[in-house]
Amino acid sequence: MNSPTDTHLLLNVFVDELARCGMRAACTSPGSRSTPLVLALAHESRLECYSHIDERCAGFFALGLAKTSGLPVAVACTSGTAAAELLPAAIEAHEAGVPLLLLTADRPPELRESGAGQTIDQIKLYGDAAKWFFEVGNHEATPERLRWMRTLACRAYWCALEGRPGAVHLNFPLREPLVSDEPLPAEQSARAHGQPYVGRPPARLATPEGMEMLSEFVTSGKRGVLVAGRHERLTPLGEAAAAFCTAAGWPLLAEPLSGARRGEAAVAHYDALLRDESFAADMRPDMVLRVGDLPTSKPLRAWLAGLGEVPQTILDPEGGWRDPDAVLSCSLALEPAAALWQLSDSAPPADPDWLSKWHSADELAAEAILGALGVAGLSEPVVAAELGVLLPAEATLFVASSMPVRDIESFWPVRADPPRVLCNRGANGIDGTVSSAFGAAAASNGPVVLLIGDVALAYDIGGLLAHRRLDLDLTIVLLDNQGGGIFDFLPVARSQTALRDDVYTTHISTPTGLDFAKAAELYGFGHERVDDLFAFRAALERCFEDGPDRGANIVEVRTERAANVELHRQLWEAVAGALGSA
Repeated sequence: MNSPTDTHLLLNVFVDELARCGMRAACTSPGSRSTPLVLALAHESRLECYSHIDERCAGFFALGLAKTSGLPVAVACTSGTAAAELLPAAIEAHEAGVPLLLLTADRPPELRESGAGQTIDQIKLYGDAAKWFFEVGNHEATPERLRWMRTLACRAYWCALEGRPGAVHLNFPLREPLVSDEPLPAEQSARAHGQPYVGRPPARLATPEGMEMLSEFVTSGKRGVLVAGRHERLTPLGEAAAAFCTAAGWPLLAEPLSGARRGEAAVAHYDALLRDESFAADMRPDMVLRVGDLPTSKPLRAWLAGLGEVPQTILDPEGGWRDPDAVLSCSLALEPAAALWQLSDSAPPADPDWLSKWHSADELAAEAILGALGVAGLSEPVVAAELGVLLPAEATLFVASSMPVRDIESFWPVRADPPRVLCNRGANGIDGTVSSAFGAAAASNGPVVLLIGDVALAYDIGGLLAHRRLDLDLTIVLLDNQGGGIFDFLPVARSQTALRDDVYTTHISTPTGLDFAKAAELYGFGHERVDDLFAFRAALERCFEDGPDRGANIVEVRTERAANVELHRQLWEAVAGALGSA
């Protein structure tokens, strides 16, 4: 039987090794069984340890922090349903490729299936959402077990990070007594000079054969298109994509989550342009090169799916297999930024009119959208467009799923220095959006802005507690349209069955009825409701005035769902009309 001294010594060694590997942040939540884990994490000086009351908030906070930093973040929790609360974050980490270490405390085997309190089956609790699961077990702190614990920490850290990143789940069955004030004995199991026990440099997937195949692909025609989707790795993909497309004369269709909507070849309004069937048919490419995930835009996805025999290649070093329409002809395990930089030095000549046609159409679309928005007043599309102009380059915009991320893709401009844009688009849910934005704030040097709707904010309203408890700043731009606005764009909003007895409002659009000014007061946020564009600009600028101590604020924009649907329809019609008259 291991003693509490053994338990604490083994866990201290485990956490020390995580820090040696490079981990710099962890999240905890209260509980009894997890006490030894929490103490080991909280006393490790190389870690910034963030305390959370709610395990679900902790998981999504860690997710946002890991997205922003690119490093694994540990989340420790107690046994029972507390561990189950981490499942949504584990799923998002799996789908979006985000490195997390989920460290769950558990009852020892003799207490399982015996009626002991706060005890559930935690073995492989997260199923296939975890890259790797391991039941740590109970051991005496012998020299052999200490070395093994260091190896286990290294394996967990590198497993979460390498290849396609994701969540690793380690389950720690811990016996009472859980606390000991006895001084821990000295141990000599660590490597010298602060080195990890097992080093494992990340693989570099750039083979001559892969580059040769890519070079042959991009020279196979004169009308190429580069499509850039969500990319949250800390690589210069945006700069590399812009450089290649400028050199090659290819249009760059990049959603803001890629960081690549920049440079001379970028096309900002492809979502609007490809809604026009005539334009979509006329601009059929010879080949398509893809990097990152598929963009959010439904018209772009439909256009790519309908290209038939047009060859499409993806640069996918993580093996994500993002191809729901089964149209890819080649998947190359090449790091996208490095490959595109190399290609830009020897870019093949394109059709000289190809890029200019895209740019001419993009200019027409921009003028049509600007004209329609100019008479519409403050609206959800205007907010998205203005954020693309007003946010400084050092800012981070965290965007909620549903309508906000779609409006950012549709109305975000091309910029030479775009701010970073993040979103939980792995599983595309609204879970934990506020908490993830605060996690991004914890790892960001510049201001962080969250663009979110009222339903998503209500769903994770407990995440607002991070401002006071963790002393973190965040500006929330709240689009309050009294319900889930995205559903008004779907057929269910016009279904007579759904409209009968107002089932649609009660069960689908689900207006919250919340007064968010009171929520702001409760959680220590400033609050300002704005009614016009000038007030919105002024409110956003005030949120950035105080520099590092900018505080936490909610800038609320009230909109109407029906008017928002009508405005989008008018925008697409204006673009189609501009293209038709060209």
